[in-house]
Amino acid sequence: MGKIADILQARGRLDEALRIRREAQLPVFDQLGARRFILVCQAKTALTLLTRSRSGDREEAERLLRLALAAADDMRLPEAGQIREILTNAGFDA
Repeated sequence: MGKIADILQARGRLDEALRIRREAQLPVFDQLGARRFILVCQAKTALTLLTRSRSGDREEAERLLRLALAAADDMRLPEAGQIREILTNAGFDA
């Protein structure tokens, strides 16, 4: 499902990509306790929200990025650096 969401996002079908990430991916990863997959999905969802840029999207994107960063730092994953870069590029304090 993640690859489908990636394709939809690349085609500009952001609402559909968000729906898949929120309704299909995250619940499964949560149920499995797959922390790394959760944080990657959160970061991708945040990027989609930043691209869509509707009312409230920036706030939700920042919240998701901060959750993903905390998890990546906790697990000492290299993704933490990428998430910090996304936060900085989006104008948030990293």
